[in-house]
Amino acid sequence: MILWPLDPTVYAGLVILYFGHALLARGAPDAQRKHTVYFLLGLFVLWLALETPIDPISDYYLDSVHMLQHVLLAFVAPPLLLLGLSREMAARLVRVPGLQAITEPVPAQVIAAVIMIGWHLPVLYDLTLRDEAVHVLEHLMFIASGIVLYWPVIEATSVHARWTMSPGAKLVYMLLATVPQDGVALALIFSRVTFYSYYAEAPRLVAGYTAVIDQTIAGAVLMVFGKVTLGIAAAVVFFRWFAAEQRADRGIESPVRVR
Repeated sequence: MILWPLDPTVYAGLVILYFGHALLARGAPDAQRKHTVYFLLGLFVLWLALETPIDPISDYYLDSVHMLQHVLLAFVAPPLLLLGLSREMAARLVRVPGLQAITEPVPAQVIAAVIMIGWHLPVLYDLTLRDEAVHVLEHLMFIASGIVLYWPVIEATSVHARWTMSPGAKLVYMLLATVPQDGVALALIFSRVTFYSYYAEAPRLVAGYTAVIDQTIAGAVLMVFGKVTLGIAAAVVFFRWFAAEQRADRGIESPVRVR
């Protein structure tokens, strides 16, 4: 029987994040209700990944569910948390020493890629499943890497970068961000041997659902669902860019009225 987990440290972390956000928003003139809503959605996704049956199933049975957990932590929760920041709130955060340096576009890509590929190497992946402390570190690094990766893309945070990317550059940036996850995903999808010994030995929840099939689905989950938020972000950037160009064209073509 799969039970719902109850980890006090996760709930403590969520509470700390909530009150940290409230403190950051206090006195920020541009903080709005929508920022709180987005941040709460981000916290909900973290809770969903860590405090529902997704966690024990991924810990003991299925690599495919484990990969879904990683997608939620690295690609879904981070942009929602960043959308919970106004420009003034983000400006306060970039005063943290070192934060601005690692959230520039090039370092952000490198950091996110290294964390994505590194933690999915068999030796480290198996270690996280056998050592809870290492597993917690992995989850924290996935969340942090997602925040770093999306920082140059979200409007409120990207304006504080030394290199503020144009809409076109942001689209290229997000395309490049899919390369590391696709590399990991393709290796899992096309391998006919089990990469992770832990899951090769894990009990089968469904007869015939072998470790190799599970691994193939894990790769598909990463490839497809890992692109969802990047795709949504790219669509928002593109259509805003297109709308701005349309407005600029209408402004140029509109006759000038002399008063």
